Amino acid sequence: MNKTLFSKSGIAFLVCMISWAAGLYFGHPSQAGAAVKCYTIGTSNVQVYSNTGLSKRYGAVYPSDEMTVSQVTDRYCKVTYPVARGRKTGYISRNKILTKTTGSSYRSRSKITTYRRANNKNTYGYIAKGDTVKVLGASGSYTQVKYPVGGGYKYAFIKTSDLKNYILASTPAPSFTAPNDQAMAAPVPVGCKFSKKTGDNGWYGYHDINRGVAQGTPVYAIADGTVTFKQAYRVYHGVQKLTSYGNFIDFQSADKSYRAKYCHLNSFAGVRQRISSASTVRAGGSQGIHNLGSRTVRKGEIIGYIGTTGNSTGTHLHFELYRNGMRLDPTSVFRGLY
Repeated sequence: MNKTLFSKSGIAFLVCMISWAAGLYFGHPSQAGAAVKCYTIGTSNVQVYSNTGLSKRYGAVYPSDEMTVSQVTDRYCKVTYPVARGRKTGYISRNKILTKTTGSSYRSRSKITTYRRANNKNTYGYIAKGDTVKVLGASGSYTQVKYPVGGGYKYAFIKTSDLKNYILASTPAPSFTAPNDQAMAAPVPVGCKFSKKTGDNGWYGYHDINRGVAQGTPVYAIADGTVTFKQAYRVYHGVQKLTSYGNFIDFQSADKSYRAKYCHLNSFAGVRQRISSASTVRAGGSQGIHNLGSRTVRKGEIIGYIGTTGNSTGTHLHFELYRNGMRLDPTSVFRGLY
């Protein structure tokens, strides 16, 4: 018998081979954990390609096919899908599966039904209470999410109303320390970030938060104080449409030292709108402002939800911050948001 078979190196090799074989048979845990199952967003056949350039046709994924996603980029997704004699792997356009590739994560405080697509025709399972859910993009009155299931994850849709009531509403605002050592809440959840410094009426700094956000992401009162809910509008052919800041909130801290504006919101927390968020036009300036009322709030309280109303090119929060009348770069107060 060859004694080298039982040397340290030989034993290590043998263990590796056994582990490798077990991985083939049982499925490697890390690979299984990374797998994401889903269906196409639409109800038409989706072209599959054999290359990442999406130029070599390879087959098609049918609306009834459940896929496994193993790689995601901004342009394509690598998927495995069923065919007549087993399963096949290829590449499809990212937007055929995902509304977005990034988003913020939250913990659900209730069981929530999920759907294959942005409708209530085909249920796909449920999010369990306590699950960590990544919120992707909105589609009508539904929002796409990624959530854990046995052996991996799923991409699916939930009703946006469930998102607001059972996921976003359960997530407290993160706290940061302001220059005057007053503890303040960030205006957005952890993971949301400013994009880049830009000019704004002679002021230059960070003011647009568009990374890690989705329609319906909550915004928070940065301190105890008062919020006033407003809508900026113009009249087009006799119809009022949101313009400029769209749905926006004016905030003033209880000690009067801080003011803030939260702009282009999709909706307000607990306030009925006079103009629908769907009635919006990209245009600067306004002919009038609807004041929908004011109320006192506590630090970290949800006061509205991010959207793209008024003069906005995409989902984001335009956030302005003032201390004692002077406009501040918010990143000097809320560190970690850029």
